[in-house]
Amino acid sequence: MQLGRIRIAHPFALAPMEEHTNPPFRLLSRQLGAGLLCTERIDSADVAKRDRRALKLLDVSPGESPCAGQISGVDPAEMAEAARVVEERGFAIVDLNFECPIRRLIQRGEGGALLGDPAAIGRIVAAVVRAVSIPVTLKIRTGPDESQETCGEVARAAEQSGAAAVDLHARSVRQAYVGEADWPAVARLKQAVSIPVLGSGSVRSPADAVRFLRETGADGVAVGRGCLGNPWIFKQSRELFQTGVASRDPTPTERGRALLQLVEGEFRYYGSTVALRRLARTSCYFAKFVPNFDTFKRSIHEVRDLAAFRRLVAEHFRPGSATG
Repeated sequence: MQLGRIRIAHPFALAPMEEHTNPPFRLLSRQLGAGLLCTERIDSADVAKRDRRALKLLDVSPGESPCAGQISGVDPAEMAEAARVVEERGFAIVDLNFECPIRRLIQRGEGGALLGDPAAIGRIVAAVVRAVSIPVTLKIRTGPDESQETCGEVARAAEQSGAAAVDLHARSVRQAYVGEADWPAVARLKQAVSIPVLGSGSVRSPADAVRFLRETGADGVAVGRGCLGNPWIFKQSRELFQTGVASRDPTPTERGRALLQLVEGEFRYYGSTVALRRLARTSCYFAKFVPNFDTFKRSIHEVRDLAAFRRLVAEHFRPGSATG
Protein backbone atom coordinates (compact mmCIF):
# COMPACT_ATOMS: atom_id res chain seq x y z
CA MET A 1 0.00 0.00 0.00
CA GLN A 2 1.36 3.40 -1.00
CA LEU A 3 0.41 6.55 0.95
CA GLY A 4 1.94 9.38 -1.01
CA ARG A 5 5.65 8.66 -0.98
CA ILE A 6 5.35 6.34 2.04
CA ARG A 7 5.31 2.62 1.35
CA ILE A 8 3.36 0.51 3.87
CA ALA A 9 4.66 -3.07 4.00
CA HIS A 10 1.30 -4.77 4.46
CA PRO A 11 -2.35 -3.80 5.03
CA PHE A 12 -2.71 -4.46 8.78
CA ALA A 13 -2.52 -1.20 10.73
CA LEU A 14 -2.93 -0.01 14.30
CA ALA A 15 -5.96 2.25 14.66
CA PRO A 16 -5.61 5.42 16.76
CA MET A 17 -7.15 5.04 20.23
CA GLU A 18 -7.18 7.67 22.95
CA GLU A 19 -5.40 6.60 26.14
CA HIS A 20 -4.02 3.51 24.37
CA THR A 21 -1.81 4.19 21.35
CA ASN A 22 1.04 5.75 23.28
CA PRO A 23 4.71 5.18 22.32
CA PRO A 24 5.15 1.96 24.39
CA PHE A 25 2.01 0.40 22.92
CA ARG A 26 2.88 1.50 19.39
CA LEU A 27 6.36 0.04 19.65
CA LEU A 28 4.98 -3.28 20.94
CA SER A 29 2.46 -3.32 18.09
CA ARG A 30 5.23 -2.72 15.55
CA GLN A 31 7.31 -5.53 17.03
CA LEU A 32 4.31 -7.81 16.73
CA GLY A 33 3.60 -6.97 13.14
CA ALA A 34 1.59 -3.75 12.67
CA GLY A 35 2.38 -2.26 9.27
CA LEU A 36 1.31 1.29 10.10
CA LEU A 37 1.01 3.00 13.49
CA CYS A 38 -0.90 6.05 14.67
CA THR A 39 -0.90 8.21 17.79
CA GLU A 40 -4.00 8.94 19.80
CA ARG A 41 -6.00 12.03 18.78
CA ILE A 42 -4.51 15.34 19.94
CA ASP A 43 -6.23 18.74 19.91
CA SER A 44 -4.77 20.93 17.15
CA ALA A 45 -5.07 24.03 19.35
CA ASP A 46 -2.69 22.51 21.89
CA VAL A 47 -0.29 21.24 19.23
CA ALA A 48 -0.24 24.56 17.37
CA LYS A 49 0.79 26.46 20.50
CA ARG A 50 3.29 23.70 21.35
CA ASP A 51 1.69 22.86 24.67
CA ARG A 52 4.00 20.67 26.75
CA ARG A 53 1.46 17.88 27.20
CA ALA A 54 0.61 17.88 23.49
CA LEU A 55 4.27 17.63 22.54
CA LYS A 56 4.65 14.73 24.97
CA LEU A 57 1.83 12.92 23.14
CA LEU A 58 3.77 13.53 19.94
CA ASP A 59 6.88 11.67 21.10
CA VAL A 60 7.90 9.21 18.39
CA SER A 61 10.92 6.95 17.97
CA PRO A 62 12.66 5.86 14.72
CA GLY A 63 11.59 2.27 15.45
CA GLU A 64 7.94 3.23 14.94
CA SER A 65 8.23 4.48 11.37
CA PRO A 66 5.98 4.70 9.47
CA CYS A 67 3.80 6.31 12.12
CA ALA A 68 1.05 8.90 11.73
CA GLY A 69 0.46 11.74 14.17
CA GLN A 70 -3.27 12.41 14.51
CA ILE A 71 -4.75 15.83 15.20
CA SER A 72 -8.30 17.18 15.37
CA GLY A 73 -9.74 20.66 15.00
CA VAL A 74 -11.99 22.88 12.94
CA ASP A 75 -9.90 25.90 11.96
CA PRO A 76 -7.86 25.35 8.75
CA ALA A 77 -5.01 27.67 9.76
CA GLU A 78 -4.72 26.11 13.20
CA MET A 79 -4.82 22.60 11.77
CA ALA A 80 -2.13 23.58 9.26
CA GLU A 81 0.14 24.90 12.01
CA ALA A 82 -0.44 21.78 14.11
CA ALA A 83 0.41 19.63 11.10
CA ARG A 84 3.72 21.47 10.73
CA VAL A 85 4.51 20.52 14.33
CA VAL A 86 3.62 16.88 13.62
CA GLU A 87 6.05 16.91 10.71
CA GLU A 88 8.75 18.61 12.78
CA ARG A 89 8.42 15.91 15.45
CA GLY A 90 9.43 13.26 12.92
CA PHE A 91 6.16 11.60 11.89
CA ALA A 92 5.88 10.10 8.43
CA ILE A 93 2.20 11.00 8.02
CA VAL A 94 -0.25 13.51 9.51
CA ASP A 95 -3.74 12.10 10.09
CA LEU A 96 -6.80 14.33 10.52
CA ASN A 97 -9.57 13.15 12.82
CA PHE A 98 -13.07 13.84 11.49
CA GLU A 99 -14.71 10.90 13.24
CA CYS A 100 -14.41 11.17 17.01
CA PRO A 101 -17.87 10.85 18.65
CA ILE A 102 -16.84 12.29 22.03
CA ARG A 103 -19.48 14.81 23.15
CA ARG A 104 -17.10 17.63 24.02
CA LEU A 105 -15.60 17.54 20.52
CA ILE A 106 -19.00 17.37 18.86
CA GLN A 107 -20.13 20.39 20.89
CA ARG A 108 -17.08 22.31 19.62
CA GLY A 109 -17.96 21.39 16.04
CA GLU A 110 -14.91 19.12 15.72
CA GLY A 111 -14.33 15.43 15.10
CA GLY A 112 -17.44 13.69 13.84
CA ALA A 113 -19.43 16.93 13.83
CA LEU A 114 -17.67 17.92 10.61
CA LEU A 115 -19.07 14.96 8.68
CA GLY A 116 -22.17 17.05 8.01
CA ASP A 117 -20.05 19.63 6.14
CA PRO A 118 -17.86 17.95 3.48
CA ALA A 119 -16.80 21.33 2.05
CA ALA A 120 -15.36 22.37 5.43
CA ILE A 121 -13.37 19.14 5.59
CA GLY A 122 -12.09 19.82 2.09
CA ARG A 123 -10.88 23.27 3.15
CA ILE A 124 -9.09 21.88 6.20
CA VAL A 125 -7.42 19.12 4.18
CA ALA A 126 -6.29 21.63 1.54
CA ALA A 127 -4.75 23.91 4.18
CA VAL A 128 -2.87 21.03 5.79
CA VAL A 129 -1.64 19.65 2.45
CA ARG A 130 -0.19 23.09 1.62
CA ALA A 131 1.52 23.30 5.02
CA VAL A 132 3.47 20.01 5.06
CA SER A 133 5.54 17.82 2.78
CA ILE A 134 4.44 14.51 4.35
CA PRO A 135 1.27 12.65 3.25
CA VAL A 136 -2.03 13.79 4.74
CA THR A 137 -4.68 11.19 5.58
CA LEU A 138 -8.03 11.42 7.33
CA LYS A 139 -10.15 9.26 9.63
CA ILE A 140 -13.92 9.48 9.13
CA ARG A 141 -17.16 7.64 9.89
CA THR A 142 -20.06 6.75 7.61
CA GLY A 143 -21.91 9.94 8.53
CA PRO A 144 -23.56 11.84 11.38
CA ASP A 145 -26.15 9.08 11.86
CA GLU A 146 -27.48 5.99 10.09
CA SER A 147 -29.80 8.07 7.87
CA GLN A 148 -26.98 10.26 6.51
CA GLU A 149 -24.11 8.51 4.73
CA THR A 150 -21.80 11.40 3.90
CA CYS A 151 -18.51 9.50 3.82
CA GLY A 152 -18.39 9.32 0.03
CA GLU A 153 -18.86 13.06 -0.41
CA VAL A 154 -16.37 13.77 2.37
CA ALA A 155 -13.74 11.45 0.89
CA ARG A 156 -14.14 12.95 -2.59
CA ALA A 157 -13.71 16.46 -1.18
CA ALA A 158 -10.59 15.32 0.69
CA GLU A 159 -9.19 13.59 -2.39
CA GLN A 160 -9.67 16.74 -4.49
CA SER A 161 -7.87 18.70 -1.76
CA GLY A 162 -4.82 16.43 -1.87
CA ALA A 163 -5.42 13.74 0.77
CA ALA A 164 -3.28 10.63 0.31
CA ALA A 165 -5.73 8.14 1.88
CA VAL A 166 -8.92 7.87 3.90
CA ASP A 167 -9.69 5.53 6.81
CA LEU A 168 -13.38 4.77 7.37
CA HIS A 169 -14.62 3.59 10.75
CA ALA A 170 -17.70 1.79 9.48
CA ARG A 171 -20.16 3.18 12.01
CA SER A 172 -21.96 6.51 12.23
CA VAL A 173 -21.07 9.18 14.77
CA ARG A 174 -24.35 8.53 16.60
CA GLN A 175 -23.53 4.82 16.88
CA ALA A 176 -20.18 5.58 18.53
CA TYR A 177 -18.90 2.05 19.24
CA VAL A 178 -22.26 0.29 19.57
CA GLY A 179 -23.46 -2.39 17.18
CA GLU A 180 -21.75 -4.17 14.32
CA ALA A 181 -19.82 -2.11 11.79
CA ASP A 182 -21.26 -1.54 8.32
CA TRP A 183 -18.56 -3.16 6.20
CA PRO A 184 -20.48 -2.63 2.92
CA ALA A 185 -20.04 1.12 3.50
CA VAL A 186 -16.29 0.59 3.16
CA ALA A 187 -16.84 -1.22 -0.15
CA ARG A 188 -19.00 1.67 -1.38
CA LEU A 189 -16.35 4.19 -0.38
CA LYS A 190 -13.67 2.20 -2.17
CA GLN A 191 -15.67 2.61 -5.37
CA ALA A 192 -16.16 6.35 -4.79
CA VAL A 193 -12.50 7.46 -4.67
CA SER A 194 -9.19 6.56 -6.26
CA ILE A 195 -6.96 7.14 -3.21
CA PRO A 196 -6.27 4.20 -0.86
CA VAL A 197 -9.10 3.31 1.51
CA LEU A 198 -8.53 1.74 4.90
CA GLY A 199 -11.33 0.65 7.17
CA SER A 200 -12.06 -0.41 10.70
CA GLY A 201 -14.82 -1.68 12.94
CA SER A 202 -15.81 -5.12 14.26
CA VAL A 203 -12.35 -6.59 13.61
CA ARG A 204 -11.66 -8.80 16.60
CA SER A 205 -9.55 -11.64 15.21
CA PRO A 206 -7.14 -12.43 12.36
CA ALA A 207 -10.01 -14.14 10.53
CA ASP A 208 -12.07 -10.94 10.84
CA ALA A 209 -9.20 -8.84 9.50
CA VAL A 210 -8.68 -11.02 6.43
CA ARG A 211 -12.42 -11.30 5.78
CA PHE A 212 -12.73 -7.51 6.06
CA LEU A 213 -10.18 -6.99 3.29
CA ARG A 214 -11.74 -9.58 1.02
CA GLU A 215 -15.34 -8.46 1.51
CA THR A 216 -14.73 -4.71 1.25
CA GLY A 217 -11.87 -4.51 -1.26
CA ALA A 218 -10.17 -2.04 1.09
CA ASP A 219 -6.45 -1.39 0.78
CA GLY A 220 -5.92 -1.80 4.51
CA VAL A 221 -7.61 -2.59 7.79
CA ALA A 222 -6.99 -0.63 10.99
CA VAL A 223 -7.40 -2.74 14.13
CA GLY A 224 -8.58 -0.91 17.23
CA ARG A 225 -10.09 -2.56 20.30
CA GLY A 226 -9.37 -6.00 18.83
CA CYS A 227 -5.65 -5.54 19.52
CA LEU A 228 -5.94 -4.45 23.15
CA GLY A 229 -4.29 -7.21 25.14
CA ASN A 230 -3.72 -9.09 21.89
CA PRO A 231 -1.26 -7.21 19.67
CA TRP A 232 -0.34 -10.56 18.09
CA ILE A 233 -3.40 -10.00 15.90
CA PHE A 234 -1.22 -8.02 13.48
CA LYS A 235 1.31 -10.80 12.94
CA GLN A 236 -1.33 -13.50 12.77
CA SER A 237 -3.49 -11.50 10.34
CA ARG A 238 -0.57 -10.98 7.99
CA GLU A 239 0.30 -14.68 8.13
CA LEU A 240 -3.28 -15.74 7.50
CA PHE A 241 -3.62 -13.27 4.63
CA GLN A 242 -0.37 -14.29 2.95
CA THR A 243 -0.25 -18.04 3.58
CA GLY A 244 -3.72 -19.10 4.71
CA VAL A 245 -2.36 -20.23 8.08
CA ALA A 246 -1.73 -18.13 11.21
CA SER A 247 0.87 -18.99 13.82
CA ARG A 248 -0.23 -20.32 17.20
CA ASP A 249 -1.56 -18.06 19.91
CA PRO A 250 1.05 -16.76 22.36
CA THR A 251 1.81 -18.77 25.47
CA PRO A 252 1.10 -17.31 28.93
CA THR A 253 4.82 -16.62 29.29
CA GLU A 254 4.86 -14.70 26.00
CA ARG A 255 1.79 -12.72 27.03
CA GLY A 256 3.42 -11.87 30.35
CA ARG A 257 6.63 -10.81 28.66
CA ALA A 258 4.78 -8.47 26.29
CA LEU A 259 2.73 -7.04 29.16
CA LEU A 260 5.88 -6.37 31.16
CA GLN A 261 7.47 -4.60 28.19
CA LEU A 262 4.39 -2.42 27.81
CA VAL A 263 4.07 -1.53 31.49
CA GLU A 264 7.79 -0.91 31.96
CA GLY A 265 7.59 1.36 28.92
CA GLU A 266 4.66 3.23 30.46
CA PHE A 267 6.60 3.71 33.73
CA ARG A 268 9.40 5.31 31.71
CA TYR A 269 7.04 7.35 29.53
CA TYR A 270 4.53 8.60 32.12
CA GLY A 271 6.39 8.23 35.40
CA SER A 272 5.29 5.94 38.22
CA THR A 273 2.30 7.97 39.45
CA VAL A 274 0.46 8.00 36.12
CA ALA A 275 1.62 4.50 35.15
CA LEU A 276 0.22 3.05 38.38
CA ARG A 277 -3.08 4.82 37.76
CA ARG A 278 -3.26 3.20 34.33
CA LEU A 279 -2.04 -0.19 35.49
CA ALA A 280 -5.33 -2.04 36.08
CA ARG A 281 -6.84 -1.18 32.71
CA THR A 282 -3.65 -1.82 30.75
CA SER A 283 -2.97 -5.13 32.47
CA CYS A 284 -6.47 -6.57 32.46
CA TYR A 285 -6.63 -6.53 28.68
CA PHE A 286 -3.76 -9.03 28.71
CA ALA A 287 -4.88 -10.95 31.80
CA LYS A 288 -8.34 -11.70 30.37
CA PHE A 289 -6.68 -14.57 28.49
CA VAL A 290 -5.46 -16.37 31.64
CA PRO A 291 -7.73 -18.71 33.65
CA ASN A 292 -7.21 -16.99 37.01
CA PHE A 293 -8.27 -13.59 35.69
CA ASP A 294 -10.54 -12.75 38.65
CA THR A 295 -7.71 -13.26 41.12
CA PHE A 296 -5.37 -11.17 38.99
CA LYS A 297 -7.98 -8.42 38.73
CA ARG A 298 -8.31 -8.20 42.51
CA SER A 299 -4.57 -8.32 43.08
CA ILE A 300 -3.67 -5.64 40.56
CA HIS A 301 -5.31 -2.96 42.73
CA GLU A 302 -2.86 -3.76 45.54
CA VAL A 303 0.23 -3.10 43.41
CA ARG A 304 2.16 -0.03 44.56
CA ASP A 305 5.38 -0.27 42.53
CA LEU A 306 6.91 -1.88 39.46
CA ALA A 307 8.66 -4.60 41.46
CA ALA A 308 5.33 -5.79 42.90
CA PHE A 309 3.84 -5.79 39.42
CA ARG A 310 6.68 -7.95 38.10
CA ARG A 311 6.00 -10.48 40.88
CA LEU A 312 2.29 -10.52 40.05
CA VAL A 313 2.98 -11.17 36.38
CA ALA A 314 5.44 -13.95 37.21
CA GLU A 315 2.76 -15.60 39.35
CA HIS A 316 -0.14 -15.39 36.90
CA PHE A 317 1.54 -15.71 33.50
CA ARG A 318 3.66 -18.73 34.34
CA PRO A 319 4.30 -21.66 31.97
CA GLY A 320 1.57 -24.26 31.94
CA SER A 321 -1.30 -21.80 32.42
CA ALA A 322 -3.95 -22.38 29.79
CA THR A 323 -5.24 -19.46 27.75
CA GLY A 324 -8.69 -18.86 26.43
